Amino acid sequence: MYPIRKFACVLLLMTASSTLPAQNRRNVIKYGARPDGRTSCTRYIQQAIDACARAGGGVVYFPPGRYLTGPLFLRSHITVEIDPGAAVLFQTDIRHTPAVDGSWEGLERKVYASLFNGFDLENVAITGRGTLDGQGKVWWDAARQTMEMRKKFHLSEREPENPAGSLLRWGRPKMIDLYRCRNVEVSGVTMVNSPSWTIHPIYCRDVDIHAVKIIQPYDSPNTDGIDPESCTDVRITDCFIDCGDDCIAIKSGYNASGRAKGIPCQDVIISNCTFAHGRSAVGIGSEMSGGVRNVTVTGCIFHGTLRGLRVKTGRGRGGVVEGLIADDIIMDSVSEGISIDMYYDGHDTTWRPVTVETPFLRNIRYFNIIGHHLKQAIDIRGLPEAPVDGITLENIFMDAAEGAQCEFVHGLSMINVDLKVQDRAAAIRLTHCPGAKLSNMPGDSGGKIEVNN
Repeated sequence: MYPIRKFACVLLLMTASSTLPAQNRRNVIKYGARPDGRTSCTRYIQQAIDACARAGGGVVYFPPGRYLTGPLFLRSHITVEIDPGAAVLFQTDIRHTPAVDGSWEGLERKVYASLFNGFDLENVAITGRGTLDGQGKVWWDAARQTMEMRKKFHLSEREPENPAGSLLRWGRPKMIDLYRCRNVEVSGVTMVNSPSWTIHPIYCRDVDIHAVKIIQPYDSPNTDGIDPESCTDVRITDCFIDCGDDCIAIKSGYNASGRAKGIPCQDVIISNCTFAHGRSAVGIGSEMSGGVRNVTVTGCIFHGTLRGLRVKTGRGRGGVVEGLIADDIIMDSVSEGISIDMYYDGHDTTWRPVTVETPFLRNIRYFNIIGHHLKQAIDIRGLPEAPVDGITLENIFMDAAEGAQCEFVHGLSMINVDLKVQDRAAAIRLTHCPGAKLSNMPGDSGGKIEVNN
């Protein structure tokens, strides 16, 4: 009887799953959207989303075609499905793009609404094998003009509002911007030409990003791929990212604002991804004032990124980054393979008192990493008042113009680190790294070590 009962239960579940979407699928064309790539479909697509939500949730789908739209606002229990052959195009009219309360560069402030926006939602997904096109050039050009005006008026990029007369009044839109959401999925879609960051979950929990492609021109400003900020339980798997800034950047708020919130980004897994032509493949920071912990990067390929594994912070940030693991990584044609930099705002090695603004990095393990055609294999720079504390590098094989440089690091352990370097002076330079342990160091790593404590 058990096998029969089991089969009946499976059949019942299959029947339920096959009939429920059919009852709750909303075709945006039936709500008035025209797939010609020229007619604004914002109102009709939003009506389809809202009607689906009122019915208790379901699927809003885009058949093949090109849909021009302004910002769209997601609802709970909604799946947006972009069919193969469908492309959703973001409008290019800056003046008529509304603003919302959001976040830009780690500060809460007004920002232009994104292509897809979500606030305080649960069970929301964007899936399919279609394309999201941010048509970002108009936004990039406006950003460059605004940057020049900031320089003219000696303003930082994190000023609350942009200077009068600039083309941008607020921070640029993202492709997908989600705030305080739970059970989020983004899968399958290709995203191109985002106005700024592409996928930005902030204060979210249970986020799955799977098999997405993100492609931006390398010279496009701030077009990060995926930036989880102050999120918990994030899984990024089987993605391809080629962009104009960090492929993945894990963040948790900027300086005093981030410390006041005190919401870390934690329990993040990045696996089986390929990264190309970003400023870094996987970066932590530089906005990490709420803390970052328990991040695992495994089974990934870095090809042509400026940096590979990068941690960036500086005095003024505060916060703790801890529990980083990288395993089974292949790098090729990367400028810096492993970069840990606590001088993001200037390299001053003068000792300073420890305050709440002092960042701390600890408990980092990188192992089973292969790198070819690198400019520098390893660059680790801690602060004199807050050295990097507890870092293990094991089974690292790299060929590079320059080897490893470590400064102000406590608890450094190098095991089977094999560096083939063109710099004939020293493969490994250790400065203020008391108690460093080096074992089984073959090749240049074992024969050319310079220690200055």
